[in-house]
Amino acid sequence: MSTIEISKKRYFLIDKIVVDKDRTLSFDIYAKDQERKLILVYKKNTLLKKETAQSLIARDTLYVYEREKLIYEREHKEFMNKKVWSDKMYTVYEDVRKSVTELFKNPESLGHIQAAKENVTTMVSNILHEDFAVSSFLSILAYDYYTHTHSLNVSVYAICLGKHLGMNGRELEDLGTAALLHDIGKSKIDHEIINKDGKLTDDEFETVKKHPEYSWDILNKVGVTNRHILNGVRHHHEKVDGTGYPDRLKGDDIHQYAKIIAICDVFDALTTKRSYKEPVATFNTLLMMKKEMNNHLDSSLINRFILMFRQENDIS
Repeated sequence: MSTIEISKKRYFLIDKIVVDKDRTLSFDIYAKDQERKLILVYKKNTLLKKETAQSLIARDTLYVYEREKLIYEREHKEFMNKKVWSDKMYTVYEDVRKSVTELFKNPESLGHIQAAKENVTTMVSNILHEDFAVSSFLSILAYDYYTHTHSLNVSVYAICLGKHLGMNGRELEDLGTAALLHDIGKSKIDHEIINKDGKLTDDEFETVKKHPEYSWDILNKVGVTNRHILNGVRHHHEKVDGTGYPDRLKGDDIHQYAKIIAICDVFDALTTKRSYKEPVATFNTLLMMKKEMNNHLDSSLINRFILMFRQENDIS
């Protein structure tokens, strides 16, 4: 690592890759001014907004003071680990996305259903890796709403939450598969209704409400017998107060997978962009879910979902 001497103090050249928008660094950053003197250009523990990050990257070189060198090296290592995983997970995500797109074109194909389950196994094996960070996967999710990308996003969120809850590999595979297939029944509903811009009419909403049963029927037709997967798919719109559909289940009668999928379903729907609405920020969405939906969603699971994001520093 290169060093320069300034007023008998030692400053170390740093890798600009750590300067990324929407990050908060735990060390000060210095750069040379026009007189070649080092000046403070970033105060630690300050959010790096896009403009600030761009201005820092535009400088020739950036430095950290020796007292904070170890802090910088630790955060650089953490960032690089996340970047490696993000690149890896992007490849996995794109492969699964293409597979899910084909699945929704031909939902009653046993081969496509089997491919979906194999895709989930791949995601789970990566997520269970000891070096995996949830944020590395969440950062590459698609944020424009389409039925197939929504289903994939919900599956990713569900697997990550399941891991946070301590589920084993088999449980995560079943949960992730149920989440990936939860909306497959929408393939039986008129595309104009599914893709409608704005509020549905009462009749249209009643039609859409049939999709969990359609999903259940499709999976039974192709020979899926796993009751955990089937219950997760059929009951992801049940509400803990008993006002959901299709079976008006209440509280503990709702399968845990269905409760998890319900939370991830709502979260992704609110935080993704649609033609008729802008996405809601992560923090505001979680706050809304906790304060306004605790009669519909499982409050203990909402708390764990929020804790997962907090631990990954992804709340913004």
